[in-house]
Order: sequence, then C-alpha cells, then structure tokens
Amino acid sequence: MRIWKRIALILALALLFRGLVALGVDAALEGLIQTAMGDETVVEAAVLSQSSLLTASASVVIEDEAPDTLLYEPASSTPDAPEEGAVASAPDLVEVLPIYRPSSIDRLPTMTFRGDERTPSSEGVYLRNSTTYAVDIEAMLQEPLGFNPRGGEVPTVLILHTHGTESFEPDGYDWYDNVDNYRTTDRNLNITRVGREIAAIFEARGIRVIHSEEFHDYPAFRGSYGRSLLTAEHYLTMYPEIQVIFDIHRDAIINASGQYVRTMAAIEGIESAQIMLVVGTDHAGLYHPGWRDNLRFALRLQAAMVEYHPTFARPMSLREERFNAHVRPGAVLVEVGTCANTLQEALTASRIFAEIAADVILGT
Repeated sequence: MRIWKRIALILALALLFRGLVALGVDAALEGLIQTAMGDETVVEAAVLSQSSLLTASASVVIEDEAPDTLLYEPASSTPDAPEEGAVASAPDLVEVLPIYRPSSIDRLPTMTFRGDERTPSSEGVYLRNSTTYAVDIEAMLQEPLGFNPRGGEVPTVLILHTHGTESFEPDGYDWYDNVDNYRTTDRNLNITRVGREIAAIFEARGIRVIHSEEFHDYPAFRGSYGRSLLTAEHYLTMYPEIQVIFDIHRDAIINASGQYVRTMAAIEGIESAQIMLVVGTDHAGLYHPGWRDNLRFALRLQAAMVEYHPTFARPMSLREERFNAHVRPGAVLVEVGTCANTLQEALTASRIFAEIAADVILGT
C-alpha cells in the first residue's frame, strides 16, 4: 500500500511540474524528485506547496481594462523551420514582401463620425462625456496647460501600446492570417507600426521620444493595463522629464448589422482613418486627481485636428476608467482608425496626427 501511495504522489508531482512549466514558473524540480524518494508525508507537503504556487501563478489581477476589449489567444508568429538543405536568403540583399492578397475593404461599411447637437462642443470640438463631471470646453481651451511638454535634449514623450497586437483589415501586401479577431504579433502589421511612424515624425521635428513596442496583451490579454503601467513607470524612472504619454490603439466599431465599421476622414484626395482621443478620469474610483490636466492637453490636440480638417478627428471621449493616465499630466489614449481600416489608412492618419501633435507640443 505504501508503494502505491508513493507512486501516486510521484505522478501528481509530475503533473504539477508540467503545469508549472506551461506557466513559466521555475519550480525546484530536482528537489521535488529527491523529496519524492523520501518520506511520503514530506511528499504530500511538497505537493500542496507546489499546488499553491501553481494556483497563485495562474491568477491575474485586472485593473483599468477597457470595457470593449475581447479575450483571445493570438496565433504564434514563429515561422516554420526551413526544409533540410534549403538555402536562406540574405536579408540585406533580398527584400521579402509579405503575401499579397486583393483588397477586401469594399465589403465593409464606411462612416465618418462627427458630433451632433446632443454632444457638447465648442468651435467644432466635440466631447462625449461618459462621466457625471461638468466640463466647460471653451473655458478649458483658454486655461494654461500647467506643464511644459516641449523639453529639450532629453526624451519628453513616451509612446507605448497597452494592446500592442491590435491590427487592421488585411489588405494587399499588408496581409496576415486573421484568425485572432484582428490581432497579430507581427510588428510590421500591428499597432506598434503606427506608433513607430508617430515616433519618427516627432524625432524629425526635434522632439525626443521613447517608443516601447513591448506587448502587454500577449500572451495574456487580461491585466494588459497593469503591465503597461509597469512599462510606463520604468521609463518615467529612467527619464523623469517625460511629460507626454501617448498610448496608441486602434478601435473596433460594430454596426447594427453586426459588421465592423471603417472610419474615414472625408478629406479630398486623402484616404485617412479617423483619430479619436480618449481621456481617463477618477470617476470609477481609481486615484487620478490630475485628470483635468490630461483633458486640457487633449482638448488642444483636438482643436488643432479640427482646425486641420473638421472630419479628421472623431469626437473626444471622456471616460470613467483611468487608463493609466494618472502618471503624467499629458497622458492621452489615442485610437487610430478601427480594425476595419487598412494599415495604410491608419499610417496616413498617424502621420497627420504626429505633425499636428508636434505643433501642439512645440507651441507652434
């Protein structure tokens, strides 16, 4: 009976270790095996200990998660291994283009979102307020920012992506196997590519930028905002002069027919997605006493986009959630298009936005 009990306990240990490896937990396997060869009461204690570790490792705390997000498991982007004897192409000599697929965007509904008489506005600056806080748009546009975003020789802008795998409608050479609801780990096709474009224009305009392309939503989606907060705090410790944080996303809009909607700015000769700014608050109870600083900065960005073209920006969104915006006075969440837009439409929008935002940051 003793032998069967010991065998059962050893099998339990093996299963637990397999689970720990799957979660990336470095268990002391060698010690467990040695323990398993000893007294079974010690083995039982070891099993209980490792079971607790497994349970703790599997639990995730969700903080500030966007309400319209979806759970998913992105497909692996690891390419298949080459066949034996195959000769690899030199990456510095041969340009390898992604797979080309004909455009599929014609089947998707297109809309240009604008404010209306039900949305508070001032000079075309519309604000959709999801809180109970009163906001005087005109007065806030006249108030000083309360911080200097211009900076100098050190980084003053941080660009990151809480949901870095967000991507767009596969189209032409910007094609990927869309099996995970418009998400991919290919950084040339997802939202980090859009952030790279914005960062490059900022740098060309003399604005020093830190751009993090780290995924906070992969391999686990839950807890994305908690992980992106750690990234932001890391860079703020390294570069305390940072005053502006842009968390770059793409939106997802579904119409009454259940179709994803493509947003387009009605600019003659330019096929651009629309931009939407999202400002967080403390309305949901999380600490964020300086949310009005975020709002003042976002209102200036919105006013500048409206001045560029009245349809380039969708109405701003003031939300109950905090979205990690409490860490800096110039923290704003930026939605570039939707999943129904193509990457090229999003890149066009990102270039326009970057030039406008650079003007606001530089005070020009």
